[in-house]
Amino acid sequence: MPSQTPEEMFADKSYDGWEELSPRQKVERMFSIHKIGHEEGEDRFSSNLYKGLHLLSVSTPTPTTSLVTFKYTLPDYYANPLGNLHGAAHALIYDNCTTLALAAVSTPGFWMLGGVSRVLDVKYVRGLRVGEEVTVECEVVHVGRQSAAIRGVIRDGRGRVCSTCEHDKTNIDPPVESKKVKAKL
Repeated sequence: MPSQTPEEMFADKSYDGWEELSPRQKVERMFSIHKIGHEEGEDRFSSNLYKGLHLLSVSTPTPTTSLVTFKYTLPDYYANPLGNLHGAAHALIYDNCTTLALAAVSTPGFWMLGGVSRVLDVKYVRGLRVGEEVTVECEVVHVGRQSAAIRGVIRDGRGRVCSTCEHDKTNIDPPVESKKVKAKL
């Protein structure tokens, strides 16, 4: 278990300079926080995801929308008995990657903790073999004070859609004490 809760990690220093970070730097910083506890020797539920996930691109078409793309080689660990990516692994990938996409539009008190899932709906289009490299495209479609709507697509190496998701989240950020830092909305 990590020695600190996410709230404790942000309580002292993680808000410092957040407003000055680029959207990509915000995603990278959140990515590094999510990797805590997944270091060598500590096997956790999403450890195999964070060991191999790579950030490709981040853009923010508007202050409250983002497009974030990752690449990932599917490990044997997530195989079903047929050697394909297990359906639950699709959901794990989407849950983590779509949450990281929220970091690009976050500010102190506004989605800094990534919220909690209300609905994660995955639609499977075609199977993926473990060992295959995929791209994971995440789009923050809407983000408000209390709820966010995010879409995701996993594509195989030939660019074909293999699954899609819709992820609805609820914000759990504690109030920010600083008077100079305000949420976007």
